[in-house]
Amino acid sequence: MPAPDSESLAVARRYYRLFNERRLDEAGQLVHPEAEFHYVATHQRLRGRAGYRALVAMWLNAFEDAVVEVVALRLLDEATVEADLIGRGTQTGDLVLGEMQTLPPTGRGAEMPFREVLHIRHGLITSVRLDFDLREMERRLRPEG
Repeated sequence: MPAPDSESLAVARRYYRLFNERRLDEAGQLVHPEAEFHYVATHQRLRGRAGYRALVAMWLNAFEDAVVEVVALRLLDEATVEADLIGRGTQTGDLVLGEMQTLPPTGRGAEMPFREVLHIRHGLITSVRLDFDLREMERRLRPEG
């Protein structure tokens, strides 16, 4: 079993903290230039630091006040961190989910659990696999009526 204070856990903690602090350029420096981001629910695949910036822009366009709460970080092996997260924010803009769909702004606050698996080598994130329940997200954002 890897040590609980592994470099991979430290990178993951810093990555999420920098997002919440909107220090996005610094967070992007934790991403390997050839990293792959895979969104399971939407089938999106984006690459590298540009991919990271595109994903962050997508979420912050939809949820300007977005924050990520780290519920749990598990070290699966020395290079793999599984993160249970809760995203919170108010939907003030379009949420563009790849080519699949766009959810128009609802003005509703929502929180959504999701899970990421990060692969980290030499202090850089080399891949991220994000999984969330797309239908549940739609339900939570749907205007009441």
